[in-house]
Order: sequence, then C-alpha cells, then structure tokens
Amino acid sequence: MAPRRWSFVLPIVVFAAICLVVTWLVLFALGIAFTALHGTFVAWFGLMTIGLHAWQEHAMARDPKGFVRRFMAALMLKMVLSLALLALVLITVPGTDAVPAALVFALLYLAFLTFSTVRLTKLSRKPSGE
Repeated sequence: MAPRRWSFVLPIVVFAAICLVVTWLVLFALGIAFTALHGTFVAWFGLMTIGLHAWQEHAMARDPKGFVRRFMAALMLKMVLSLALLALVLITVPGTDAVPAALVFALLYLAFLTFSTVRLTKLSRKPSGE
C-alpha cells in the first residue's frame, strides 16, 4: 500500500515541469521575460496539487462518498487560495507586468485544474481491484 499511497507525485512533478517549459516557451515567443514569479506560480500549483491529491486519493479506496466531498472541497480550496494569491500578486506587481502575470496565473490554474480533474476521474472509475 505504501508505494500506491504516493504514486501520484511523479505524474504531478512531470506535469509541472512540462508546464514550466511551456510557460517559458510561450513567454519567450511573445517577447515577455520569464521571471521568478512565473516559476513561483508553477511551484504553487504543483505543491498545492500534490497536497490535495495526497488528501483526496487516500480517501478514494476507503470511502467513495467521502472522496466526492473531498474532491469538491479541494476544488473550492484551490480556487479560494489561488484567488487570494492572485489578488496579492496584482497588488504587489508593477502595472505593466500585472496583466501578463495574471494571464499566466489563470492559464496555469486551468491547466492544473484540468490535470487534477482528469486524473481523479480516471482513478475513481477504475474497479477497486486495480
């Protein structure tokens, strides 16, 4: 059971690395400098996704109804915390950099949200014997 417990970490780290590279490539193509802030966004969503998946996937096998509650709670938690971080970024980042930063943040939010939803939906549809 122990290897299965943390089996989600590698796919999330790989996805985060892909998001980091794609973010850099898109910003480079648009002539926008890739800053530590953009890397921080990827790290934020990667770490948040790892934490939430640890909490959610642990309940999937034991309590399917509890898993659904955790899934919905995680969506709400990720949205609220991300909006708070985005508000902080928009307040502190200079005006010319705020719009690109907000767009990168929003696209990363959607990418990680899609990744989590697809992964958890696939896992929840598998028979419990797999």
